[in-house]
Amino acid sequence: MDDDNHEAVDTDRDGPSDGDDGWRIVVGVKQVPDSDEVKIDPDTGRLDRANAPAVLNAPDRDALEAALSIRDEVGGTVIAFTMGPPTATDVLEEAVAMGCDDAALVTDRAFAGSDTWPTSYTLAKTAEYLEADVVVAGEETTDSSTGQVPPGIAAHNGWAQLTYVEEVDPLPERNQLAARRDVEGGHERVAADLPVVVAVAYGEFEARPAELHRKIYAENDFEPMELTADDLGIDGDEVGMDASPTQVGGMETVEPVERENEVVDTPEELLEAIVDATEVDA
Repeated sequence: MDDDNHEAVDTDRDGPSDGDDGWRIVVGVKQVPDSDEVKIDPDTGRLDRANAPAVLNAPDRDALEAALSIRDEVGGTVIAFTMGPPTATDVLEEAVAMGCDDAALVTDRAFAGSDTWPTSYTLAKTAEYLEADVVVAGEETTDSSTGQVPPGIAAHNGWAQLTYVEEVDPLPERNQLAARRDVEGGHERVAADLPVVVAVAYGEFEARPAELHRKIYAENDFEPMELTADDLGIDGDEVGMDASPTQVGGMETVEPVERENEVVDTPEELLEAIVDATEVDA
């Protein structure tokens, strides 16, 4: 499917294409349980995903917009990718509807139970396979909120990284990507050589709406490429639960604290109540 702003999506492929103009931009997305419905299994301490509807991780919408905005500036290709079960194709269809040129589902039983260490390793290998110039991801996922995966991808590949990014500014003439980063007390502008991994600050990029023809194509005709551990050259011992150092040490349910409240009718009564409460605390 072609339009004025996007390359044709090739669904008959054995691997990444060669000879593309512009940058190869790879954007990570994740299917997560709806945070309003998710519960924790009291026996394992892990999220019970079975009974919560799956949705696109909210910070990844910012990442998608950042990736597409880079393509707007320098041209090239945007490929969404996710690691998950076959049902995770829903979030890839959503990414393609937004404007991504292609998408890859990284799926294999060997990946089951992976924590952030083997997950970031797998995604790093995927970024290499897709010949990424730029990897963009949301700063964290709503199902774990560790923020470890984007820096992990950079560490595994030995690539530069830009975190807490609020704005992106491609510098193709220098083969660099500049970014405005949120830091304590202000912000800083940093440029990094390609390839680079970008962790986008949540709420800083307003996602563009999906155009109707893209939504129809994504829902009815698009099929993502599928990549397995063998495709990526990953040994089964390097991923999965046995390769994951994270363990749940314990879990405790905190009882809600009973709060006192008082209704006042005038500002003077409010001031008096605050003074009285302050004197008690002192």
